[in-house]
Amino acid sequence: MTDLAVKPLSVIQQTMWLEHRLAPRSAAYNLVLPLRIRARLDVAALSRAVELVAERHELLRTRFLEVEGRPCRVPDDRPLARLELLPQPAGGVAEAAREYVRRPFDLSTGAFRVGLLPVSGTEAVILPVAHHIAGDFMSHWLIVRDLLNAYRDGALPEPSGHYDVFVAEEARIVASPIGERSRAYWSARADGAAAAELPADRPRPALSRRVGASRRARLDPDVAAGLPQAARDAGVTPFALLLGAFTALVRRYTAQDEFLVGVPATNRLGVQMREVAGAFVNPLPIRARFRAGATFRDAAADAGEQLRTGMFHVRYPCGLLGGGAPMFRLAMLMVAADQREPSVPYPAPGEETGPEIEYAGLPVALMDVPSQEGQMDLVIRVEQNSAGIDMVFAYDSDLYDESTIDRFIGQFQRFARAAVTDVDTEVDQTPLTGDDELAALLALGGVWGE
Repeated sequence: MTDLAVKPLSVIQQTMWLEHRLAPRSAAYNLVLPLRIRARLDVAALSRAVELVAERHELLRTRFLEVEGRPCRVPDDRPLARLELLPQPAGGVAEAAREYVRRPFDLSTGAFRVGLLPVSGTEAVILPVAHHIAGDFMSHWLIVRDLLNAYRDGALPEPSGHYDVFVAEEARIVASPIGERSRAYWSARADGAAAAELPADRPRPALSRRVGASRRARLDPDVAAGLPQAARDAGVTPFALLLGAFTALVRRYTAQDEFLVGVPATNRLGVQMREVAGAFVNPLPIRARFRAGATFRDAAADAGEQLRTGMFHVRYPCGLLGGGAPMFRLAMLMVAADQREPSVPYPAPGEETGPEIEYAGLPVALMDVPSQEGQMDLVIRVEQNSAGIDMVFAYDSDLYDESTIDRFIGQFQRFARAAVTDVDTEVDQTPLTGDDELAALLALGGVWGE
């Protein structure tokens, strides 16, 4: 294999490679943005568009191999992926789409595929799927944009940057005095604190299968409406206030005064990387600290300060901190809806398909096809959009039942409401149960007492 164009992986890609080796049948790191198109598609033009997208973005035509004992990137001169024409589903369209998305990748043959699922002669679903080793949230929007533009125009511009630049800069930072200071900063944050764990419905397996499910919810409208002002009053960002409510709820579950949760952040820095499809993610550890009488203001201020100072050190890959055990099992992140193009709205919770927009001459809508499930015990993705604040709770289904996650969602809604209503409310004084749940528990207690 010495004649291959072998390239090194970034640190996050090394993590993805290891995750894939440990659970090769898992689809936990598959990313998708399913596009429902209510128009007659030119299959030949769409096939060419898939090839053009892979030609423009090197990681989409890259195989990930072990060469001389080391995982490496091996790009191909030509696209590895071709448009896959899927059979018309005998059952539901959504389930057929899920089956395609859940198909695991063999990274030795590539990390990108696109399926075309016919619904009728004038309607179909396009399923661009990439493994996280080749992309991130923003990358997938780039892929969707480029796919639609290439379908319309039959061409794409040359890439403005290259993932090789990012990998080389990461290595330079790690070996520099700046990297040493950043490593010391992250080590001080993580040392001595354990990863928070929620009580599970089943014992934790020795080796996770990385299988999961997800639940989608919308933050209560009045809480979402009051969040910006409440955050300003507390001197933090809206995300920091929600993160404070999350850590407060975890504290009530665990009774721990200190613990680690994660905030995946982008390290896609600089104009040159804006148009590059790649894995630009750095999972940052947040050390939650609670004292007697701590309020939501305290939790949000602590989270906000760690987020602010952490961004000064975001270029140092936290995956190098090591230590064996996971730094965190619970995570929360905010996705940037205002940076997407095309700005296709997500479906509302409970809806299969979102609102339709016109883009590249096509009527385009997003479908709700779950993905990225089972990466950790629980990951909450938060997105603010024109309809409100949507949240996806992706969890490890080997550990938790759906009913347990639904109960957690209700409790998070309650804690977010408490933080927005009065940020000086003490965390330990916020009830975990609502009046209806308390009445049910009391009634159950009455039966036991008879």
